[in-house]
Amino acid sequence: MAQVAAIAIDVMLVAVAVLIAQGHTLVVGADGGDYPTITAAVTAAAPGDTIRVRPGLYREHLEITTPVTLLGDPGAVIYGGGTGIVVHVRARATLNGFTIRASGDRLVTEDAGVMITAADGTVIEGNVLEDVLFGVYVKESDSVRIIDNVIEGKPLDVPRRGDGIRLWYSHFGSIEGNRLRRVRDLVIWFSNDTFVRRNRVRDSRYGLHFMYSHRNRFQDNEFLGNHVGGFLMYSSDITFHHNVFAHSRGASGKGLAFKDTDRIEATANVMVKNAIGIALDNSPTDRDAVNQFRGNLVAFNDVGVSLLPSVQRNHFVSNTFLDNVQPVAVSGGGSALRNAWRENYWSEYAGFDANDDARGDTPFRHDRLSDDLMAEHEGLRLYELSPATVVLNAVGRAFPLLQPEPVVIDSSPRLDRRNEGTPNVPPDQTTRPSAPLGAAFAVLSVMSAFAARRWSRPRWRT
Repeated sequence: MAQVAAIAIDVMLVAVAVLIAQGHTLVVGADGGDYPTITAAVTAAAPGDTIRVRPGLYREHLEITTPVTLLGDPGAVIYGGGTGIVVHVRARATLNGFTIRASGDRLVTEDAGVMITAADGTVIEGNVLEDVLFGVYVKESDSVRIIDNVIEGKPLDVPRRGDGIRLWYSHFGSIEGNRLRRVRDLVIWFSNDTFVRRNRVRDSRYGLHFMYSHRNRFQDNEFLGNHVGGFLMYSSDITFHHNVFAHSRGASGKGLAFKDTDRIEATANVMVKNAIGIALDNSPTDRDAVNQFRGNLVAFNDVGVSLLPSVQRNHFVSNTFLDNVQPVAVSGGGSALRNAWRENYWSEYAGFDANDDARGDTPFRHDRLSDDLMAEHEGLRLYELSPATVVLNAVGRAFPLLQPEPVVIDSSPRLDRRNEGTPNVPPDQTTRPSAPLGAAFAVLSVMSAFAARRWSRPRWRT
């Protein structure tokens, strides 16, 4: 009996401890609430308390310095009045179910909808942030979770916008299921071991802006209609799987770009309808590192893959290069042969498969004369889609003396374009633009190309 009583007492003590840990529930609201304002409830709350906020417009700037949970009923709006930071979290907290509106618009003071400072383990979930400069800004706070929020920036020109989500020296974070629109960037700087999944960023500058961060994973995200889909710099051990980078146009338009980045694994991603699908600058930089691109769909871009002449040790295996104006280009001229190209599908390939093994019997070579000239003379891109390029490339094939060094050689090109596991891509609705100046300028462009080639290369010596 004594043993049973002791067990019963232990169970009661555990139950009491759980109740104490859960804290009390404080209700905010004009009708029957314990407190008329959220600020009053936060001030009165003890660690572990829950603050439930009823529907209404709360014109407040919150400062959370006690570990609490804030739950907003549908229609609970925290309104910042267009000044400063609307909610500043300085202790571990959960913020769920609110509309947070109208931060300030000053970049110098980093006005934000939600600012998190030195508050490890904070959770920002299921909120709508509207008319905010920065959306959720995390500083020196580990294990923060930002989940299922909708964030829309202020109607400002791109240079004056703040970031939709920014991590700064904040490790082990999770950014999942958020929808960002009309912000500057989604930023991850100096933040390691972060998981970024199921987010959509559109109509912004950089869908993903990433520097000095390592061992991060990106999965099932969509970066649509941004100036640049994703730009990674000075980082290593990054995994991309099943993401979409689409509709990044203009002079800086890149789907996914890397600078000084090591040990990348990019599998089953889609880069579609960008100015450049994948851009590589000094990546990898570590002499022992290799970047892997496998099973990706690179389609309908002006340039599928763009590299600087010194780039090497990137492995492109079993990717699909479909209807890009140029499948691969080297900026300034040269070849990409110091990288590995194996078993990729190339829509330009014109070979046969006599033994029916779904592999071409001859290697794929990309060595168009027009591409070689345009890499050296950017002004000639005016004629890129003109009939003159067709004539020029035919001339290059007919006269071996004019044939340029191959940019890419794939010794075993695939003849099927299956990319199992890649995200679904809607049917291509775009049409190729017509020749910039029409067929009337075909002869002129050919003459210009030959002149450029003549004067840009050393003459034969005797």
